[in-house]
Amino acid sequence: MTTPLTTPLKESASCPRCSATGWVTTDADDPGATLRRCSCYANQDDERRLKNSLIPQRYRIARLNNFDHYPGIHETLQGAQLIAEKFAETYPNQKDPGLLFQGPSGVGKTHLAVAVLRELVTNCGITGRFVDYRDLLRSIQNSYNPVSKTSEIEILYPVLNADVLLLDELGTRRPTDWVRDTVTQILNDRYKRERVTLITTNYEDDDTDSSAPTLAERIGPYARSRLYEMCREVPMHGQDFRQITGRGTVHGTTEQTQSSRATGPAHRP
Repeated sequence: MTTPLTTPLKESASCPRCSATGWVTTDADDPGATLRRCSCYANQDDERRLKNSLIPQRYRIARLNNFDHYPGIHETLQGAQLIAEKFAETYPNQKDPGLLFQGPSGVGKTHLAVAVLRELVTNCGITGRFVDYRDLLRSIQNSYNPVSKTSEIEILYPVLNADVLLLDELGTRRPTDWVRDTVTQILNDRYKRERVTLITTNYEDDDTDSSAPTLAERIGPYARSRLYEMCREVPMHGQDFRQITGRGTVHGTTEQTQSSRATGPAHRP
């Protein structure tokens, strides 16, 4: 029998155990009976935390078990997948404090990073946050406008305080002193508080090609040095997946097909 103690939960209206209250008791006739959360509440808690992590719609189906790689074409991708799986399996006692996925576009960096974030949010009860590097910097700059209703502190609070932060496309913004200072501030704060950070970037550290900017040039040498301590480097190289498959739509499928393939092979961003 159930006892209504709180506002009905949005998704639990059909739950026969708690009748949408989120609470159950084993014996309502026993004055000493204790209440406990219904299992549907825990499921909804996972859903709330996933929603609050702000994973973009196009990456919602990204999982560790549906990451495709092609032997002989994507030579480093299987190794990257194993590193990601190990990280998720051993959290919070993982060996690596964070992961830095590096490589060209279209090899699945964001897919793996999102898959790790999702695993930790749903299985470990942590708070996570997906942040696009360009959008973050743009939002911070917009907060300086006198008419803005959002302050820089409000924007940075979830970025600095999330148990696990996924910072996507690091280095894509044209480097300026302000950009470098802002990146350094974020990384330093999370480093000092030992927060897990997952990062994807198209920029690497090979300075033998003078035509290709390095990650240090894009975010500053101090921030790059900090990343050596914060993240394990996960190199990912290969041909752009979109070129191999000839697919230009989101994950190469329609929304309906994505849903039907939620447990099958997905295509990397």
